Amino acid sequence: MRSLGKGLNLISALILGAITSLICTDVILRLFRYPIPGSYDITELLTSLMLSLAILRSFQDEAQIKIDLIDRVLKENELNMVNLFSRLVTAFFLAILSISMIYSGLNSYISGEVSMTLRIPLYICYIAIGLNAGIASLNETLPILRIPQEAMTKLPKLGRERI
Repeated sequence: MRSLGKGLNLISALILGAITSLICTDVILRLFRYPIPGSYDITELLTSLMLSLAILRSFQDEAQIKIDLIDRVLKENELNMVNLFSRLVTAFFLAILSISMIYSGLNSYISGEVSMTLRIPLYICYIAIGLNAGIASLNETLPILRIPQEAMTKLPKLGRERI
């Protein structure tokens, strides 16, 4: 999962470079009265793809915004429970986002929704965001699923130590 996050983040960085180049080129060409047709459509599509591709890596690196005011007040066990609850809530909302965006993408595909200038199909963007949110939800869920497994492997060791 970590290598997938790195790969998606690399693609996101390349898209950011393409967006920057497109905007700079468009601004320079506008000085000579030759704007790039549809540059807004392309920028809009690429920006949404860039952000959705970066979601997974930001969760893997724990780079999302979080408020740690209670970290100093709670004991370690209580803090672990708060972090577990936070992961569950995050995974839940990412799953809802994923389902919603994929559903919107399918509706967009059926209705034939396209961008204004270049007529780029918008379902591609919706489904990409949905898939990336789903992967991020899975990334948040997998550590939670490992907790009972790790607890079960530690139990026999604890039992043998008592004998």
